[in-house]
Amino acid sequence: MLDQPDDIQARIAARMAAATKVVSRDSGIQVSVIDTYEGFQALRPGWMALQARDPEGTIFLSWAWLDAAFRAAPGQWRVLVAHGPDRNAGPVCVMPLRLRVHWSRSRSEFQTEIEAGGRLLYSEYTGFLCDPAFEDTAIAAIARRLQTLPWSTLSLRYESSRNRAALFAQSFADNDFDVSFRPYMINDGATDNLLCPHVPLPGSYETWLQTMPRPGTRQKIRRFSRRFLTNGDWHISFATARTFRRDVDILLGFWQEKWLASKGAEAAAKVAANYRLILETALKIDCLFLPVLWQGDRPLGALGHVVDHEMDRLHFIVAGRDTGSDAAAIGLLLHAESIRWGIENGFADYDFCHGNEPYKYSFGARDLRVSYFTIRRKALGNSAVLDRLCLPTALARVQTFLEDGKHDRALAGVAQLARLAR
Repeated sequence: MLDQPDDIQARIAARMAAATKVVSRDSGIQVSVIDTYEGFQALRPGWMALQARDPEGTIFLSWAWLDAAFRAAPGQWRVLVAHGPDRNAGPVCVMPLRLRVHWSRSRSEFQTEIEAGGRLLYSEYTGFLCDPAFEDTAIAAIARRLQTLPWSTLSLRYESSRNRAALFAQSFADNDFDVSFRPYMINDGATDNLLCPHVPLPGSYETWLQTMPRPGTRQKIRRFSRRFLTNGDWHISFATARTFRRDVDILLGFWQEKWLASKGAEAAAKVAANYRLILETALKIDCLFLPVLWQGDRPLGALGHVVDHEMDRLHFIVAGRDTGSDAAAIGLLLHAESIRWGIENGFADYDFCHGNEPYKYSFGARDLRVSYFTIRRKALGNSAVLDRLCLPTALARVQTFLEDGKHDRALAGVAQLARLAR
């Protein structure tokens, strides 16, 4: 049964109520702001040490993953870094952020909007990397520091920890900000995209097959495996650096073929390009798992995954398959064989990522709920809302206004940028 919005808000309220520890402003936490690639590079040793201490970290908050995002997007990101009383011990919490420029028609001004830094790479999970011993004080200190920076709206989607979103949001619960935790339903309300089904992996494939899939799914896996893999001419290959271009083209070609009619050619191509970027990044940092199913020399389908070696997780990202008569067998076998590979290589979790589509539960998946919250400044007239880091982007928007004949907007924008420059 799908959660209703009232149920979601009730659970969110309970989580907020649970996070009511009083935070001392004399906790010794210091917060710095990093917005240059050189500064981010210097953080690498401490960041990687923090990764190793955080039991709620993900590959999408790792230094290597965000390095790929930030290197390609100068001026579009910022990291808030909290240090404990011993600054030489390295950071105790980091919050990577992305900065976007929004033109407010109602106020005729540019505004900086903030979202998760990992979304520059369409990351599946976002949030904070944090030492559990400093969670309360460090997150509150980062929230206070963020309040001093110029922005109008902060929106964090897919924050995956148990309690950090609530700890962060409660630091904004005063008369200057509106805080709202939001549902995120897609597919005309049929899919809750904040539910992330994942399959805990046991010690052997046979144990998983006997105990976790639904009976009908288990029977189909056994039958299809015998018919197509053991006794047939189907086989699976795994993408390497040498075969990546061919294999990702197969995967995304099938994906676009499926979604072309409903999304349209332009939108489908754009989403496919986003998936390609994710998988290319995973390949570059040795975190790609991309199995391809073949019938002889003919590709039948493929799955793209991001591998989290530190947390022993396989994150399923995208699927593409032939839509012919054996389509059901193709998808089922690809996921089953991916789970087999994960178990045989010592992984502990097979993550289906966002969306509670029914097929995911047939493999024995359990739900993880992630957070989506938005914080808005109330009195924008009394606050600076455009970050200086956004000046180049805003200037480019002024040029676009002029080219489009929107001279009133261009004049208002130039006047705002002149005030900021002073």
